Amino acid sequence: MSRQRVLEVIDPGIHRFLGDGVHYRDLMDLRDRIGQWSQWCGAWIEAGSQAEARGDAALAAGAQRTGARELARAALYYHYAQNLYYDDARQKRDAHDRKVAVFARAAARLDPPLVPVSIPWAGGSLPAYLRLPRGVERPACVILLGGLDTTKEDYMVVNDLCVERGLATIAFDGPGQGELLFTHRWPRDFERSVVAVVDFLERCPDVDARRIGIIGRSTGGYYAPRAAALDDRIRAAVSWGAMAHLRNMAEIPRVTLDGFIYVSGTRSAEEAREYFSCIDLEATGSRIRCPLLVVHGGRDTITPMDNATLMMAAAAGPLETLIWEDSGHCCHDRSHIVRPAMADFMVRRLQ
Repeated sequence: MSRQRVLEVIDPGIHRFLGDGVHYRDLMDLRDRIGQWSQWCGAWIEAGSQAEARGDAALAAGAQRTGARELARAALYYHYAQNLYYDDARQKRDAHDRKVAVFARAAARLDPPLVPVSIPWAGGSLPAYLRLPRGVERPACVILLGGLDTTKEDYMVVNDLCVERGLATIAFDGPGQGELLFTHRWPRDFERSVVAVVDFLERCPDVDARRIGIIGRSTGGYYAPRAAALDDRIRAAVSWGAMAHLRNMAEIPRVTLDGFIYVSGTRSAEEAREYFSCIDLEATGSRIRCPLLVVHGGRDTITPMDNATLMMAAAAGPLETLIWEDSGHCCHDRSHIVRPAMADFMVRRLQ
């Protein structure tokens, strides 16, 4: 595919890349260097390999914090190598496997560390990382739920913000995400995986299961409030990029549409639209009784503003909002405001 596809991904998404931790110089170098979409995955893998080498060098020199953060950066770059890249399954899987492996190395060295856990689900398990703040006995815990082709490894900025405020976190890959992307389709009842995480936390002696919150990003901006509507053990929820429906699927950016087609195993926009007709908050929105924070941008091309309007109108509990009419999907251009505010919301509501 053409150079135009590269620009259509980087230019509108620049705030997301930077907000997640991609360094500006690295991003601009990649923008200049990637001449064709077919080069996307390889160029990001190269950038990730460079970060991984810097991390290894820092660790060898005894600079543990620097080394851990460079390894985490490498994982993020490997993540973006494969994020929404479906043209070459082999390359996508290679980048994904690199991400999982290097992040596992980073996780054990970060402060506080992220501990790998396995969550029972549907006769199998969901891979996750549990992270506990230092010096807090049985803290409240925030579930970090990704969306389409987002995973437990690329949630580190929000993860850090929560842990800095004395909150535990659990970031997981659900079916059709991350480590389960290659073995499971995205299920129409994805919220069952969230319930499995809550079940796990109820059995976890290290956290206070009476104080569980959830932050859902993008597609997770539907499943987080839906899970809260169906499971009153969730005491606070954030819809980060509100999604009340996907009736507009034929109008979303092509690169995102390709992702929905891929994870659902469908063959066209129309089939994907039918498959994801399950995303519909109308029937359950009024059952959202826990405190809800809705984060949304008026220029969102994936979930138009009526998604936020519908969700806010339906919610029956305490409602807070962060809405900018001139912002895009998940308000990444306000990441310096939005992401700390989500962590602060959890502190207030899970006291």
